[in-house]
Amino acid sequence: MAAVTTTMYLDAPSLIYRAFFSVPKTITNDKGQPVNAVRGVMDMISRLKIDHSPDRIVAALDADWRPAFRVEAYAGYKSDRPDEPPELTPQFGLLGEVLDAAGIPRVASPGYEADDAIATLCAAVDGADRAVVVTGDRDLICLVRDPHVSMLFTVRGVSELKRFDEAAVEESYGIRPQSYVEFAMLRGDPSDGLPGVKGVGPKTAVDLMRTYGRIEDIYRHLDELKPRQRAAFEDAKEYLVAMEKVVPPVTDVPLEITEGHPPHEHQMITLGEANNLEGPMLRLFESFKERV
Repeated sequence: MAAVTTTMYLDAPSLIYRAFFSVPKTITNDKGQPVNAVRGVMDMISRLKIDHSPDRIVAALDADWRPAFRVEAYAGYKSDRPDEPPELTPQFGLLGEVLDAAGIPRVASPGYEADDAIATLCAAVDGADRAVVVTGDRDLICLVRDPHVSMLFTVRGVSELKRFDEAAVEESYGIRPQSYVEFAMLRGDPSDGLPGVKGVGPKTAVDLMRTYGRIEDIYRHLDELKPRQRAAFEDAKEYLVAMEKVVPPVTDVPLEITEGHPPHEHQMITLGEANNLEGPMLRLFESFKERV
């Protein structure tokens, strides 16, 4: 029997945003530039490495946070998102340097989001391979697939994580992971500018899917719905067609990935000293000592 190999895929945009808003912006380098988000992500990775001992860690990044094909399908996609905080933007570049020094591969796909890169990588997992997705984005619940793909959802940084396998998804949401995309289409996601079907919240979405199955089956039984709900679905028909291109992560995107390697101790020390990250850098280096 082949040995089980576990790769941990980090949704880096999700983690760095959470770190930025949870770690004080007063943490700066010698030039007065904030490094709080990078510090937070470094400590997250150290904790994940120690607590979960993955064989490999890969960080997925957005090549395009608002891809043209999704905006073309629905112009409101992420259209109301506030501008990225100016203190955060430079930290993405620094995070890339940290990951490279630590030997953690970075993956992205031109024209796509980190979600799409992760979905493509997870789609290829089979046999004795295992993937663990670390994210604060529930949209990736649809990738959970026993026994190959599970999720660690960041409830509070990585100090409190909720693990999702197929049973946990069903217990939490009342649906299987394979149905999560259509559940999200019905419910909507205000943070992404997606309103969903009017009057259909999470509970109603689950009830409808349990009664009728897929969205196309709901439309086959519109006459069974209450008048207001039937009207909402009639109004949402074009919207739901657009969501078929917007909501599902793409599972066959071209990937650009850097090469992994054992941590470069000297580079890590130098980078840490230059950016007031000596402590987090030491913790990160130490976390890789057992497995490099």
